[in-house]
Amino acid sequence: MAQPLPAGKLKVGTGWRYSKGGKHAAFDYPVPTGTSVTAVADGVVLACHDGASNVPSSKVGAESNWVLLGIVHGGRKASVLFQHLSPGINVKKGQKIKAGDLLGKSGSSGHATGPHLHVAAMWGHRTAATRYDYLQDIGAREKEPKGTAANGICIYPPSQVYTASKEGPLASGEVFVSKLHFGTTNSDSVKRLQFVLNNIKLKDGKNLGLSGNYDLATKNEATKWQIQKDGCLPGSAAADGNIGPKQAGKLFGPKYTIKA
Repeated sequence: MAQPLPAGKLKVGTGWRYSKGGKHAAFDYPVPTGTSVTAVADGVVLACHDGASNVPSSKVGAESNWVLLGIVHGGRKASVLFQHLSPGINVKKGQKIKAGDLLGKSGSSGHATGPHLHVAAMWGHRTAATRYDYLQDIGAREKEPKGTAANGICIYPPSQVYTASKEGPLASGEVFVSKLHFGTTNSDSVKRLQFVLNNIKLKDGKNLGLSGNYDLATKNEATKWQIQKDGCLPGSAAADGNIGPKQAGKLFGPKYTIKA
């Protein structure tokens, strides 16, 4: 699996306009296929689409994979569009989302020249049919605005609601080792474990839902980490899919506080 979008300033490809002057009003981040795409804030999935291949198309409007996330920003409803994702998105319409939850993986589906993540932001909670409203009524000579565009729809730059340096609440915090065993349910420590495992490259690794439940899928991924990264022998007590104190220190790193 690829690493998540890095903290700090990300390289931006296309911004307010395309190189030939056409309207874009979004941010394009040229990141490798398979880069984790996470929610920028708590919200709900207003609409989404999955199933388009990662073969880019030169056709405008070509089917792509995307997630439209409804959030509240500055006391107002807003929508954030994440587009060109790889097939196999991690969410469904109506699902409630926490900041930092995995939405899917970046890709090159739809009208694209290569792998990148397209992010746009609009006022209001939108639908699938209105997810491109940020492009409406932008003047031919309108320059990049500092905030809301003249159409009153687009929040630009999207970094006003999408700050790359914020990794989300699961990228740090307290982890209780007593919760890191098979059968634990509804645990923030398990959510942090699932988040960390999703962002480690493992052979035959699988994406985990950030459920907080230490289910069989979570146990399997933890076992892979124990064998592939911690050097434990398959079938040994140290590779049983449960994470002990020493392993927790290695797995989570300095951003987390490990507790008994």
